[in-house]
Amino acid sequence: MRTGKVKGIISNLVIVAADSAVAQNEICHIRLGKIFLKAEVIKVIGSDAYVQVFENTRGLKVGDEVIFQGHLLEVTLGPGILSKKYDGLQNDLDKVDTVFL
Repeated sequence: MRTGKVKGIISNLVIVAADSAVAQNEICHIRLGKIFLKAEVIKVIGSDAYVQVFENTRGLKVGDEVIFQGHLLEVTLGPGILSKKYDGLQNDLDKVDTVFL
């Protein structure tokens, strides 16, 4: 498992010091307490990965753990996808209690 630590935070852009090589467009999860925030690597410079977080980063701090998934953002396709409304992370919008912009 490839991991890293949060090195800097600028709104939804997080700089991660990775412990091994990561790929551009790779998905990672940032541990924020008991939840994981989904993010995508948008730039890699040396051992630093610049990741765009798709969720609210409030409470995130330098040193938080990051786990790289080793694959790109993907969604599951099937018959139900035509009859439901999803956001970009395939969260069912009919079941979402809060709005996050």
